[in-house]
Amino acid sequence: KLAAVSDVFVENYVPGKLAEMGLGYEDIKKIAPHIVYCSITGYGQTGPMVQRGGYDSIAAAVSGLMHITGHEDGEPVRPGVAMTDLATGLYTYGAIMAGLLQRYKTGKGLHIDCNLLSSQVACLTHVAANYLNCKIEAKRWGTAHGSIVPYQV
Repeated sequence: KLAAVSDVFVENYVPGKLAEMGLGYEDIKKIAPHIVYCSITGYGQTGPMVQRGGYDSIAAAVSGLMHITGHEDGEPVRPGVAMTDLATGLYTYGAIMAGLLQRYKTGKGLHIDCNLLSSQVACLTHVAANYLNCKIEAKRWGTAHGSIVPYQV
């Protein structure tokens, strides 16, 4: 009943779990075709890690964030804050707002797929660009940064 009068539905279950309970996107869409349904997962709706729960520190490791975090001669470390969770929340907010705009234009709802891994990888595009364009491999910089000044101070 609540979905029928709601604009947005946000869930963060392992893919398929809500469908088992009759609350998946296809189920909700039947009673609320206008709904902007947003799924937040660890690793997306498909793929080899789809059934794994999402945790900030695991996504930070898999994405490469921990590889560039820590002292140059040390082991990879977790960032001091839950960067992956924070980034995913911000990307999700933007996606939902874009979804509401799309619904305003078309009158139709949609399913948004946000996940921890993709969000964190998107935050590391500068690392990928350095490698793809200049063959500069990512490394740990400590508190410095390879391309931002005055981080080396």
